[in-house]
Amino acid sequence: MRRIRLAMCVAVAMSALAFSGAQAAGLNCAVGYVVHPGATLWLNHHKIAACTGAAGCKCVSCYDLSGAVSSTCFPLVTALH
Repeated sequence: MRRIRLAMCVAVAMSALAFSGAQAAGLNCAVGYVVHPGATLWLNHHKIAACTGAAGCKCVSCYDLSGAVSSTCFPLVTALH
């Protein structure tokens, strides 16, 4: 139970940091969408991120004013049902 609470706190903190950092840099982000294990995120036939977590991943994708897109996936501790 403590691990799950700790994981949730870390996930919320990471999301908050990603969001606040993105706002300061002028980025627009989609924060916190969940993908299944082994999923690959593609944009215009270019791989931008992949999920390597056994239970799935929570991903953050951002684009800036020049149109550049970046994405990062964080492994989940437990699978979501």
